[in-house]
Amino acid sequence: MQDWRVKSLDRPAPSELRVHCQYFSQLGWALFAQMLSMLTVQVVVSALVGLLAPALLSDPIFLWTLSVVSAYGVGFPAFCLMIRRVDARPLEPGRPLGPARFFQVYLIVLALMYLTNMATLAFTALIGLLRGETVVNPVEQMESYPVALTTLLGCVIAPITEELMFRRLLLNRLRPYGEKFAVVASALCFGLFHGNLNQVFYAFAIGLVFAYVALRTGRLWQVMLLHAMVNSISVLILPLLEPLGTAGENLLSLLVFMAIVVGIVFLVALRREVRFAPSPSPLSTGWTWRVFFENPGMACFCVLFVALCVIYLLPQG
Repeated sequence: MQDWRVKSLDRPAPSELRVHCQYFSQLGWALFAQMLSMLTVQVVVSALVGLLAPALLSDPIFLWTLSVVSAYGVGFPAFCLMIRRVDARPLEPGRPLGPARFFQVYLIVLALMYLTNMATLAFTALIGLLRGETVVNPVEQMESYPVALTTLLGCVIAPITEELMFRRLLLNRLRPYGEKFAVVASALCFGLFHGNLNQVFYAFAIGLVFAYVALRTGRLWQVMLLHAMVNSISVLILPLLEPLGTAGENLLSLLVFMAIVVGIVFLVALRREVRFAPSPSPLSTGWTWRVFFENPGMACFCVLFVALCVIYLLPQG
């Protein structure tokens, strides 16, 4: 019987490792550039506005504009400028999802999102209990935005730009190391991109499905639509149920329960259809993941994510 550990411990030549580390480092620097440029704009603009017109710092329209411009007007172009230096392997056109399969995948995404979000809520509640103060969810800030602007952000701007970033530009550059690795690594980066504990886990979970759909179909518009439909739950459906009070909460709980049950049933039924092409990379799986993390660009991106999480966990006020 062949020992799988032999392959994973078979160290590549130092020159080969340097090439792969440099490749992944460029991808990491692109992700780091997006996040750092976004944060820089937010900090600088907030500081200036705080001096000149402090009332704007509590204005929902100003906060929405600052969030969108920093993340997608500055951060996204910075990412594109950095990552374009790395050669891509375009996705081959495949068969698009039919209406029935599309709906099944959508329910699978919802099930994964709700389950991971429940686990996250339990985790953050435990952290809040240990430190004696509730962990603030940065996503709650969006509740103050006007509904029209929240819908524009959640159902148009974010799905288009984020799918271009992670399921086109990044995924295409991870594919030379194997389809399975590309799906998991792009989903992981998608989770870290959100920069907080409240979103990282469910973003990773749904990112796996988004990446796989993009990989198999080659149709980015379908992934954008899935993304928009997932976001529409929080930006459109929840505000409609809130005025109903207890009845709305009960209806929401029922819908979430049904989505989880049906989604898991579809996930189990379709799991045998999941397939990945053999990896063309000369690196073993273990070494691929090792060089993916052990490089300056990706290390800085991960450190920045951890720093943001720590900031969110610090006592408020």
